[in-house]
Amino acid sequence: MANAVPPMVSGGMPVLGHVVEMLRDRDGLFKRGYAEHGDLFSIKLASQMVAVITGAEHNRLFYTETDKTLNMQDGYAFLKASIGEVLFTSSPEDYYNQRPLLQEIFKRERMVGYVEAMNVEVQRWLDSLGDSGEIDITKEMLRLTQYVAGRAFIGSRYAEELGEGFWQEYTAISASLDFVLPPNLPLPKFIRRDRAKQKITATLTKIIEERRQHPDQYDDLITILLTTPLKDGTFLPDEMIVTLFMGLIFAGHETTAGQAAWLIALLLQHPDTLARVQTEIDQHVVQHIDGHVLRSLEHIYWAIDETTRLRPSADTQIRTLEAPLQFGAYEIPAGWRVMVSGATSHYLPETFADPEQFDPLRYSPERAEGKNPFAIIGFGGGVHKCTGMNFAKNEMAVITALLFQQFDVELLSRDIHVVSGNGANHPSEVRVYYKRRARTDAANHAYAVGSVE
Repeated sequence: MANAVPPMVSGGMPVLGHVVEMLRDRDGLFKRGYAEHGDLFSIKLASQMVAVITGAEHNRLFYTETDKTLNMQDGYAFLKASIGEVLFTSSPEDYYNQRPLLQEIFKRERMVGYVEAMNVEVQRWLDSLGDSGEIDITKEMLRLTQYVAGRAFIGSRYAEELGEGFWQEYTAISASLDFVLPPNLPLPKFIRRDRAKQKITATLTKIIEERRQHPDQYDDLITILLTTPLKDGTFLPDEMIVTLFMGLIFAGHETTAGQAAWLIALLLQHPDTLARVQTEIDQHVVQHIDGHVLRSLEHIYWAIDETTRLRPSADTQIRTLEAPLQFGAYEIPAGWRVMVSGATSHYLPETFADPEQFDPLRYSPERAEGKNPFAIIGFGGGVHKCTGMNFAKNEMAVITALLFQQFDVELLSRDIHVVSGNGANHPSEVRVYYKRRARTDAANHAYAVGSVE
């Protein structure tokens, strides 16, 4: 039937539809829908109808129709209440007007300074561990990525300028994310969210004023936002600088933390892959990791890509149809939501051999699986691919390279599973035992000693 809507997946409840399962196990829901109906099916979230799509060609249409037939902003109202109306939570006009800022923030020349910040903060973390012990990598990565974001975007005095409670306020914002409940209900988590936003705004407003009074003393994210014109030639007002900064910091550490923790866990679960990574590290990582060293770490980057496929922090993205749109044999009506699904697109056997297996070699030139840019949706796609993707990948590479250069690590946790919710996915506890490796080169540690401020 050319104009039929996609078939409904089984298991819906009266009134609520698939809300409960969507919150508890959306991977299972999406995989069941694919098993029952193939690459297009529908679910019901209370009164909202949603089409879930699978496969590179459907994903391509999803991204190319964004800001045309597909509206990106409506589906993220819950994020707008938490971080404000900026970038993909703002109108299409404002989004494209703000894109030059993102391009300036993440341009290649600035990545040199960001990688330097990654080196310093990762080494500081490793030095704090002592010679041996046990840690939960999931918790450690959340803290470490916060510190990297702080140094990269604020500078070496980020801890002093942001204050001790800054990241606790972000925790309150993360805990408030809820795409089912109206975001302005007088619930405790929403009240805590609004108080946290007020405190974060006060902190950032003070930093903005300092940069405005002494522009020659700084070259950080706030300075970029103050001095880089928008596409229309105007400049961001202070309240929008606060909002954009909040959004970038939130996205920059929240999603990367989960991916970094999964990367370490998956490497520890797969000794053959870890052995190849370890050989690569021993050959190329001596002291300081720069762009040249990063380009030599192909096994680490393949492992990062495979982690994005198997355990994406952003396993789905949402759009709202403003006019009917044909997806394959089905016409999705206006007003429906459309979701891409990493739980199904990333596991297609015609695209990925043995898709359930962690196999970074699938990205080697000899195999080149998943080379269609829309086969994996963990960082978005098309013009809406995450502008900070290279920042995140480089950060994960630096963390992995320095950790396994300096420590032997043993995985203690046996039951590691995805913890999903309304924010970024992350692994459950990843408990490890670590022991410092014997240093064969006295210069191995020189960078950290000379660089940590």
